[in-house]
Amino acid sequence: MTENPTNYEAGDTLQGGLYTFTDSGFGYITAASDQSTSAPWGCQGTTIAGLQIDIGTGPANTALIVAGCATAGIAARIANDLTLNGFSDWFLPSLDELSQVYTQLAADGLGNFSNHSYWSSTQSSATQAFTIDMQNGNSNEHNKSQTNRHTRAMRRFVIPATGPRVIETGLAMIETTEGTFTATTNTIDYISYNL
Repeated sequence: MTENPTNYEAGDTLQGGLYTFTDSGFGYITAASDQSTSAPWGCQGTTIAGLQIDIGTGPANTALIVAGCATAGIAARIANDLTLNGFSDWFLPSLDELSQVYTQLAADGLGNFSNHSYWSSTQSSATQAFTIDMQNGNSNEHNKSQTNRHTRAMRRFVIPATGPRVIETGLAMIETTEGTFTATTNTIDYISYNL
């Protein structure tokens, strides 16, 4: 099987979750279910420096929150520590990433979202962080200590600049020189890349 982002549709199952969107050379994947329905954002009253709102900043935001807030069981730590479907590079999405989750998945009834607010990794102040309401897509600010918000992790993968990327073949082979591999059977499709 090969990855070809031009063939993806929101909600397709791949890379450990649900394909959500592509941006700046990355494919974004949303976990297929909530990781928590009661975790706080954490560290009420503490400003975590460097957090951003934009697409592409969720991984760095998550790392900053985990490093700056030692509290166990917070939304960012739950996402950061998650191992799901063979992947362990999950993060709490930034506000703009989470907005895309609503637009691409929840608004179309995909992803099994509850009609609740979900934490982003973007704070608005020392006491509040942004959420997206998965019932209507509205952005809100809530106290970081609130425990009635949901947590949904995301991950991303690099999309190759040229050609499809092989993600599953049933066999492993690395060509270290230029050349072509010729299949000895016609029951398997082989793809050869010149390295």
